[in-house]
Amino acid sequence: MSGPPQDVLGAEWDARLERVRLASRAVRGHLPRTAAVAVLREFTPREFLGSAVAFAAGLPPDRRAAWYGSYSRTIFLAGDPRNLAERHPCDHLSDDGSIAWYAPAPMADREGLRRLLRPFRGPIGVIGPAEEEIPVGEGGGVARLDVPVADLPVEDFLVNVNHLLAEAAMDGLFTGIGRLLVRHLPRDPDERAIRWDRIRVSPGDRSAGTFRAHAYLALSP
Repeated sequence: MSGPPQDVLGAEWDARLERVRLASRAVRGHLPRTAAVAVLREFTPREFLGSAVAFAAGLPPDRRAAWYGSYSRTIFLAGDPRNLAERHPCDHLSDDGSIAWYAPAPMADREGLRRLLRPFRGPIGVIGPAEEEIPVGEGGGVARLDVPVADLPVEDFLVNVNHLLAEAAMDGLFTGIGRLLVRHLPRDPDERAIRWDRIRVSPGDRSAGTFRAHAYLALSP
């Protein structure tokens, strides 16, 4: 058997919906739907994953709740952050300067960026080490991220992994975590051999009411 059974995935889906509902209630419906923006000059898993965690963890509480209540929607655009620094200064920059993150805001506030740049499109297949450790904080704990990447478009990696990491960071799950061990797998891991604290799940076959897993996060503070 490969991957968690449907009842486990369904429970993960329901748990996420409940967290989103609670975040929406926290902002009392006064704020419009928001979205973050990430502008990528290039994609490497190391820079993307490290900066995604740092960006989400560093958001102030009000923006965090509004974004969470909007399902942590993020728009990924192709561009060079160096060319945007003057007209569109970002809120967080990856360590190598290749990814600029813009804090969650109403969609109309980001119209200038969206008109200026095209959506980010990458190749099919994530290029990077099969296993890599990334610093994400000062603590001694280790988190593990498993991502099945066979025939996976890079833009799908960006969307699904970002949802998982951003929401975990906003929930404080990276507190005490200093390193993220990333494993790019050829297929879903065997659920009998390992446990996870969060799974990124989306609806699969809607007519059949099934769910699909995209990425798995385990934490060992």
